[in-house]
Amino acid sequence: MKTRIIFIAVLAFSLVSCSKNLLNLKPIDTATVGNFYQTQSQIKEAVNGVYAGMDSWPVNIYLLMSEVRSNNLYGVTHDAHRDWWDLTTFTVSPDGTDLVHTVWQNLYRMINRANTVLESINNVKFTDPSLKAQYTAETRFLRAYAYFQLVRIYGNVPLIKKTITPAEGIKIGQSKPADVYSFIISEMNAAIKVLPPSYDGADQGRVTKWAAEGILAKVYLTMAGYPLKDNSHENDAKALLKDIMNQEGTYVNFAPNYADMFKLSNQNKYFLFEVEFTPGGNGNGTNYPVYIIPSDISTDSIPYGGFTSATRLAISPDLMNSYDSTDVRFNATIDTSYTQVGDTTIGHTPFYHKFIDPSAASSVVSHYDWPDNFPLLRYADVMMMYAQILNDQNGAPPAEAVSILNRIRERAGLSDIHPATKAAFQSALNLEERHEFADEGQWWWYLVRTGQAVNTINTWSAATGGQGGQTVNINDNKLIYAIPQSEIDIYPGLYTQNPGY
Repeated sequence: MKTRIIFIAVLAFSLVSCSKNLLNLKPIDTATVGNFYQTQSQIKEAVNGVYAGMDSWPVNIYLLMSEVRSNNLYGVTHDAHRDWWDLTTFTVSPDGTDLVHTVWQNLYRMINRANTVLESINNVKFTDPSLKAQYTAETRFLRAYAYFQLVRIYGNVPLIKKTITPAEGIKIGQSKPADVYSFIISEMNAAIKVLPPSYDGADQGRVTKWAAEGILAKVYLTMAGYPLKDNSHENDAKALLKDIMNQEGTYVNFAPNYADMFKLSNQNKYFLFEVEFTPGGNGNGTNYPVYIIPSDISTDSIPYGGFTSATRLAISPDLMNSYDSTDVRFNATIDTSYTQVGDTTIGHTPFYHKFIDPSAASSVVSHYDWPDNFPLLRYADVMMMYAQILNDQNGAPPAEAVSILNRIRERAGLSDIHPATKAAFQSALNLEERHEFADEGQWWWYLVRTGQAVNTINTWSAATGGQGGQTVNINDNKLIYAIPQSEIDIYPGLYTQNPGY
């Protein structure tokens, strides 16, 4: 299932009136919406429209709001037209950082699409009742997943479970993170009971039971970090992760070669859940490479080379120097040599190239139309979350946790290690987490949920002169983003700005 295929009707019905604010929650014309949601195939198109809400996540959430926020990647120039400087220097403004507002809008637009589907599906006759249950479960999961992004990005957010009128929108208030997480857990658990273990043919890429279990496990572990610091669901996460690991060789595959996971030929093979793109000049590709390819790279090397680019978003020397010389993940993730535009001169601006498969050359038609899918959940993530829990729950690292860590290391071309203490294991896990998921936007969220973000950023900043040449000294208040001030100004219920903004 290619999530970027959105039928115009669905898109029109999911967007809302000209307001650019939270009232982007009611379809333009409810009568038209009612006329559209009449058949089983139309419901499927509408569910696809909910999936399409994730298309902006790779760049906006995982690259800019996460990777650039971390000590992996940072903005090196101040550009009034780009938000990455605010993100990288922790100077996000509630009323001046457009990305913060854009992500808020896009997530609530996705939620509105889901609410519309859930309110319409029971009025549609299905030839296969199990398919109706599946579409309902997919939609409930996707809505909960959007709320997971919202709560970990913004903290206190409105919890909207149905389509609402403009008058209702004015009155909408904020919910505490604990209440939002409670809703996420309930919805994901309900979906897990119904979602199938796999899909065939064109439906590959839809959320499976295992994907939902893995993401719910991450939800549970994220609750242990700021602001809730609630680790009461650790055993729930452990059971879900073990259930997924028991499927290895059937529904779940451990890629024997690290670089193979990111080849176009292996899409929908090794990732448990991914954002899918179908390029070809129709606007359904990804613009992710635009942000990371050097602007002076020859198009003979990479078609439609850098546009924004790696000369402004730089890989930190701290990350590059942290790899062991034999770690194959370095060359699979980072390129340090390329032919420059117009000559044979070799450029040496390091850039991420994990999601730039050379075999894509024939299908790329613009800067914004690349075919590479983006992983939201990988099996290695499941394994490492499980190992983390085992280490947390025991006085010393259990053999099973060490075995998992070494399996990840062996695939990377590294020798086995045997950390003897919890602290030593956590340190080793940190390094594997950073290298395994570099360029995937996981590192920042990992630091936050494990309580290491503030110390990691401050220590790195003090040692290196800071992000973009500007030293930062953050506290817990900077672990979530500002609520867009324009939303607070319009909606009286959004009365609380996050501390620190």
